[in-house]
Amino acid sequence: MHYREALAEIEKGQIRPVYLVYGGEPFLIDEVHRALKGAVVRPESADFNYHVLEPGPDQVTQALTLAQTQPFFAERRLVVVKECPAVVPRRKGAAEKEPPEGAEGPADSGEPPASGADAALLSYLKAPAPSTVLLFLAGAVDARRKVTRALAAAGAVVECQPLKPEDAVMWVQQRAQSRGKRLGTQAANLLVERIGPDLSLLDSELEKLVLYVGEAREIPARAVEAMVSNLAETEIWRLADAVLRRDRTRAMVLLDRLLAQVDHPLQLLVAVTNRFRQLLLVKALSTEGLSQRDGAARAHMHPYAYAKMAEQARAVPREDIVRALERLLDADVAMKSGFDPRLTLETVIVELMGE
Repeated sequence: MHYREALAEIEKGQIRPVYLVYGGEPFLIDEVHRALKGAVVRPESADFNYHVLEPGPDQVTQALTLAQTQPFFAERRLVVVKECPAVVPRRKGAAEKEPPEGAEGPADSGEPPASGADAALLSYLKAPAPSTVLLFLAGAVDARRKVTRALAAAGAVVECQPLKPEDAVMWVQQRAQSRGKRLGTQAANLLVERIGPDLSLLDSELEKLVLYVGEAREIPARAVEAMVSNLAETEIWRLADAVLRRDRTRAMVLLDRLLAQVDHPLQLLVAVTNRFRQLLLVKALSTEGLSQRDGAARAHMHPYAYAKMAEQARAVPREDIVRALERLLDADVAMKSGFDPRLTLETVIVELMGE
């Protein structure tokens, strides 16, 4: 099932007892998740009827216990199961066992017999509880596995793959319309051209544009030109944020992507250094008790960008920013002294997250 079909069903109140939502576009997965939560869970009883289960040895057992428990003062409960080992592809090199003679499952799948918890899940999926919506979320699934096939038979499998640029244009126009704004074809194409089809980035930039145009009904192309940086500049912001949050995985993904976009790693080092200098400036201004408008004027930044950076600056001690700038300066000297530029940049980014 396409994600749009799933959202249309949910909007009409056609809720299935079981969903498997997967794919390479996390934003769309989250969108289906949010739609189901909004349709199934009453805010006043969310503490009792909304559950998110991370991977773990008792994940499936806990999910089934909750699924078979009557909701608390509500019609239904929502149980979310993330990256369940019973549906995701097994890691390469993992030991594979041939199912014994007479065991359930195709012999050529290489899948071992179902564990006790998985067998209980397979039994549950034959007659899901009508008072529970069981939602499985995953980045990738193995369609050959027994649980995956049983989920498809019991409910809906919703695929959320990255959009092509032309589809992203339509998506961002619809997103703007849902926020009460019109985004023309020229403006939408320009936005996708600068940002790419990453829906999380597009949504973030669209939010900025909505605030920028204020009461105006339309977001013109000139607003996109004025407010939306190219992808490299946007991702430099995100790289700095990932470094400050010590999110190693995200930082290294962004760094690798950015290195493919610049002519020399020194350009990227300079851009990251400038971002940290801005952060230090905004942190200093925010301690003076200035209004957002006055602070933005002093920093020569748009008020929206200033507000976002001020929020980031509040969460980071000043000494951490100064220390990061010192290390970035050392890296600059090292590059200009003949050290391998890419290795130098990768090393300093890792060091900044190692403290």
